[in-house]
Amino acid sequence: MSDEGKELRRIRNKLSALSGAQWFLAADDIGNFVEAKTAQGDVVEVARFHKGATPEEIEFFANAPYIAMFLLGLVDRAIASVKCGQSARANKPAQHDPRNYAAEASMKCGEPAFKLYIHEKHGLEKPLTDDRVAVKLRSLLGVSSRKALNSDPQAAERWRSLRAGYTAWRRASR
Repeated sequence: MSDEGKELRRIRNKLSALSGAQWFLAADDIGNFVEAKTAQGDVVEVARFHKGATPEEIEFFANAPYIAMFLLGLVDRAIASVKCGQSARANKPAQHDPRNYAAEASMKCGEPAFKLYIHEKHGLEKPLTDDRVAVKLRSLLGVSSRKALNSDPQAAERWRSLRAGYTAWRRASR
């Protein structure tokens, strides 16, 4: 594994160790701070900011887990796109490839926030592992493999609906 691959794995492990905790910017009479709502529902203070911290620094720090998830998602989609493109070129002539819902669903299964969503809204039991969320997702979507999301229009629609629910849940929990 390359040094970059090792660093990505380290970042994923650090993010996963947050166990789906959500960070929020808060303030009191002393100043600004970040608090986290853990997967168990506890609220804990994560960090306090010096009065000289700029609003940009504070916002960047408070959104660090989300930023990391977003960037890892971009990396995952880029890797999946490259792999999919290499596989398609090797096996058949170039043609228009519809959206790869299977790859998207696979990437979501690795996101701590998605795991927490499936736990809270769809009864996924702990521990919230990639494999457990993948099994639950297949059950929720009524498919035996995520690959069906690319070939079964009804399964794809169920995935889009579940994904929309996840997006709404993320927005509501901010």
